[in-house]
Amino acid sequence: TKSDEKGSKREIELNPSVADHFVSSEERPKEDHIPFFFHVPRSAGQTILSITGKCLKLVLASDMGVREGHAQDQTLQQVEIEGIKYVNVDTTSLPGIERSKTLGLAGSKMVDVVTSSYFLPTAEELFSSDSQGRAFMIMRPPIERAVSMYYFKKSSGDIDETVTLEDYGQGNGIENNWMVRFLTGTLEGELKLSHLDQAKEVVKQKFLVGFIDDFEESIIRMMKYNGWEYDDDEEEQREQQECIQDLLKESLNPNPFGEYEIPKKGTQAHALIAWQTQYDMKLYEYAKLLFEKQTKQYGSKLRKKELKKKLKEGKDSTAQA
Repeated sequence: TKSDEKGSKREIELNPSVADHFVSSEERPKEDHIPFFFHVPRSAGQTILSITGKCLKLVLASDMGVREGHAQDQTLQQVEIEGIKYVNVDTTSLPGIERSKTLGLAGSKMVDVVTSSYFLPTAEELFSSDSQGRAFMIMRPPIERAVSMYYFKKSSGDIDETVTLEDYGQGNGIENNWMVRFLTGTLEGELKLSHLDQAKEVVKQKFLVGFIDDFEESIIRMMKYNGWEYDDDEEEQREQQECIQDLLKESLNPNPFGEYEIPKKGTQAHALIAWQTQYDMKLYEYAKLLFEKQTKQYGSKLRKKELKKKLKEGKDSTAQA
């Protein structure tokens, strides 16, 4: 019976603001949807912002627009910094999100892309049922991301020179399951399996997912998902495509702090970091399956073709069995 089916399938309810203030990832892009880039640190966030702002010439809301004293502005305006247009807000900090709400950013029609690492606060404060966000994210393998963050923190002086990768993995400066925590708003305290389930459901219902290790395909999907197109002018279009290709090439060097190796399986450092990122690793694997599912709607022509072939081969092998 239907009630038995419902009983066996435990429904996970989303936070009401997430449910109402972000559109379903399956919904077609509309004029009034506001693309929201959920920025996972050390996961090509800067490349995405350069592609959107510099190459596609979209207007961004990040932390850049408040430079040069614009944090004191009483009204919203667009400002140009290094050839990229920004709205004069900071959506990357909690006070900045509050100010963006007060100034009416979401309903202003002045912004093309909002970016923040604060998913829940933007859902609760910034977006609304009338001005909904359209979420997308780029993921990096969690252990690789954690190691990159270690070297980044060392280079910026956030963690001491004497702190080894093992010390870091034991809790000296490492972020515990960053993605699951920031997607569920559980920034402190113990994480449970229910938090992972919640994060999976949020990503499944509300996100287009992309991956650093499949970056070019992820950019194609990001553009299709948000309804972004190249300029009509052929010359302009060629420049935009070249601009993106150049940034993609640059992003192939994910270790700007010099060469370093990801600890190998079996080492203490690997075991410690794997423990600190165990839920993020499960979310990452789940997102890989989602990526495959999203091929049908948002994938490149080549990937759609490959998927059809794969499904056909699957059917053929089942028929033979």
